[in-house]
Amino acid sequence: MWDARLTSELILLFLYLGFMALQAAIDDPRRADKAGALLALVGVVNVPIIYFSVKWWNTLHQGASVSLTKAPSMAATMLTGMLIMTFRLLVLRHRGGAAARALHHARARARQRLGGAIRERQSA
Repeated sequence: MWDARLTSELILLFLYLGFMALQAAIDDPRRADKAGALLALVGVVNVPIIYFSVKWWNTLHQGASVSLTKAPSMAATMLTGMLIMTFRLLVLRHRGGAAARALHHARARARQRLGGAIRERQSA
């Protein structure tokens, strides 16, 4: 049976995988960031569709467990664990991206230095 919520989540997964592939495919970090930001803006359009799909379509899944206006219907321990895990994953993703950019810049500087040393030896 077709499920609108799962289908919209699948689209978001494909956009996320495409974002990571796009970032990895472009060598220039500034161009990669700009292209990734554009794709992320396209992906943001899907987030409200996923959120409201619980109310719009009566599908196989239960309604929203966490709401801004009502008390959560899930156990407090599960909600706490979910929030801690979400925060930790965001921190890890940010650190990983910063480390990857630093590595990319270090490699670029090393290539420039090696290229200059090779040119000096060739001219001598």
